[in-house]
Amino acid sequence: MEKAELIITALQQRISQMAGDHAIEIAMLRAELTELTNQLNEIQNKKKAKDEYSQEIANKISPENL
Repeated sequence: MEKAELIITALQQRISQMAGDHAIEIAMLRAELTELTNQLNEIQNKKKAKDEYSQEIANKISPENL
C-alpha cells in the first residue's frame, strides 16, 4: 500500500472510533435524560396527590361542612 492509502485508512479508522465514542456519549446522555424525566414525573405525581389530598382535607374542615 502506498503511504497515502495507509494514512487514509488510519484516518477512516480514527473517524469510525470517534463516531462510536460519540454514539456512546449520546446514549449515556439519553439514559440520564430518561432517568431525570422519570424522577420529575414522579415528583409531579406526588405533588398532585398531595395537593388533591390537601384540598380534600380543606373541603372537609371548611365552615360549610362543620
